[in-house]
Amino acid sequence: MSKVKQRYIKSENRKWLISYLLLHIVIFALFAGFISPTFSDVNSLLSKLKNPQGFLPLIAIIFSIVLEGVLSNPIKEFLVFWRIKNRLPGHRAFSLIGPRDARVNMAKLKELYTNGLPSDPKLQNQEWFDLYKKYSNERRVFHSHKAFLLTRDLTALTAAVIPLSFIGHIIAGTQWSTIGYHLLFLMAMLIMISLSSRNYGKRFVANVLVEAI
Repeated sequence: MSKVKQRYIKSENRKWLISYLLLHIVIFALFAGFISPTFSDVNSLLSKLKNPQGFLPLIAIIFSIVLEGVLSNPIKEFLVFWRIKNRLPGHRAFSLIGPRDARVNMAKLKELYTNGLPSDPKLQNQEWFDLYKKYSNERRVFHSHKAFLLTRDLTALTAAVIPLSFIGHIIAGTQWSTIGYHLLFLMAMLIMISLSSRNYGKRFVANVLVEAI
């Protein structure tokens, strides 16, 4: 996919990242005791957060951009795939992801490679990326790529929110037990979104192989 299209995807995903960060502001306010868990208090804070002229939405926009950029792509990939080397699913496109996806006819896929399917992880990723460039405009490829990038960035944003929430609680003087509950909640979210992003990444890779055959 061209850089222009990738920027378009990131621009489209930005609103979800901002909304996600605003959600964490509400959650932090609840755990820190700034607001009570009643409809009126939560609704009042949400109204302030949704006000485009307000201070908090502006902070959320800035923070979503800054926090997303703080973590490099290799770190984001590590948070999603929990691998130090050969992190991307494209490294396992032909040896693992393709054979495990019922939609991928491996016999037909082999016909595209007269010298046999690549087995080296780096070569697998290179060959898969060549296929991806050919089929990046296909609907299923485009949307799975978009979903993968969104959940990958949500994973990174969650990882960045954890230390910020801890610091915020220390400043606010929140009880240690409450801090612990909030951090456990954030860790659970991190694992859940990470697993979701991992599955979207595998589907993205498989969708390219499906289009290739």
